[in-house]
Amino acid sequence: MVKLIQLTIAILLTFIVTTTSSQAHSHNRSQSFSDWEITDNIATAVFTAKSREITRLQSQSNQSLDTLLVDHLISAISVSQDSLPCSSTEVVRPIPSALGYVRVRLVFDCGASLGDISISINSFFNVASSHVHYANMSLNGEPSYQYLFTNKQRQHEITNQLATSSHWFDSITQFVLIGIEHIFGGIDHIAFLLALLLLLRSLKVLVWMVTGFTLGHSITLALAALGWVIPDLDIVEAAIGFTIALVAVQNIAVLTGNHRQITYFSVAGLLLIVLINLIWNIGLSALSGLGLALFTLAYLWNSADEHLSANLRLVTSVIFGLIHGFGFASALTETGLASTQLLPALLGFNLGIELGQIVIIAVVWALLQQIRQSRFLTDTRLVIDLVSAALCGLGCLLYTSPSPRDRG
Repeated sequence: MVKLIQLTIAILLTFIVTTTSSQAHSHNRSQSFSDWEITDNIATAVFTAKSREITRLQSQSNQSLDTLLVDHLISAISVSQDSLPCSSTEVVRPIPSALGYVRVRLVFDCGASLGDISISINSFFNVASSHVHYANMSLNGEPSYQYLFTNKQRQHEITNQLATSSHWFDSITQFVLIGIEHIFGGIDHIAFLLALLLLLRSLKVLVWMVTGFTLGHSITLALAALGWVIPDLDIVEAAIGFTIALVAVQNIAVLTGNHRQITYFSVAGLLLIVLINLIWNIGLSALSGLGLALFTLAYLWNSADEHLSANLRLVTSVIFGLIHGFGFASALTETGLASTQLLPALLGFNLGIELGQIVIIAVVWALLQQIRQSRFLTDTRLVIDLVSAALCGLGCLLYTSPSPRDRG
């Protein structure tokens, strides 16, 4: 009976992890963008959305994506001054855009000299409640700032006296929320943290490991957001998948004690992927595959030593944090931040990531402690083995099939 309960819990945990694989690429969030120029009595906006985002609006009709977006924005965007609606002075029309995107130009005339105005954006929220719209606002030639429209925050009030400090505070607050949503919005970073925590029993080691991971991803998040390093995002996605799979495999090796056999099997698997790539060209670099095979061989071989294994995890938590930082940065760099917004965006987004990470770690740590102390689970290795196997499978999925991206 006890074994049956153990097996049932393990299967349920494995099912939860594997069935969320469709959400694995957390960097493919629902989002759109606009650039606003507000001068005198005219408000001009250029609205941009990815083609795949616009397909959410499709009904039974066979309208083009351009027509779909134009028809949607006519009713979804409005501008008013002192509670009086501003009129649209031009026909809302699409304008040239990069491949995979649709851009639409809108112009509003508010009549008298422009005073305090209100912009309402209701685009896509009815078809994607988690949608985020990034709007760059420029008022009377002043440096632009960014405002985030969400399902719960669809209106922005603009005054001529709005202080710069208010923009800063708003930006930091908004990007804290975006950071929290980002880490909870996909399974890849959560899966890595789960793999990292499965075998930990010491709170001190946990603190050191999380600190190392935080240090790593904070460095690359800043480098990528500032434009000093421009990584290939498909390679980043694949590398994140590799980190999940490798840590999960190490968990299994430690639990079973079969380090050599598992090392040989893992290296053989990577070499098989390299061979498949050479034959069918699935999009992975053969050279990178060989490099990762050598790294896996050295890492898993040395993890057989218990003391060395603990030190390896501390070091690799920093190294793998560097990789995940590029993943975090992709969510930030896609927003088209103005240069004046980089610092508050970095501070807010990174703080949001840390807050989300703390919540995940606290919940997972508490759950693991409960599982270990449960009377029904006399041998928790079955649960950890199967969850690690599921995480390994998820990591391999991410490694071999990086998320498709619309490129402009």
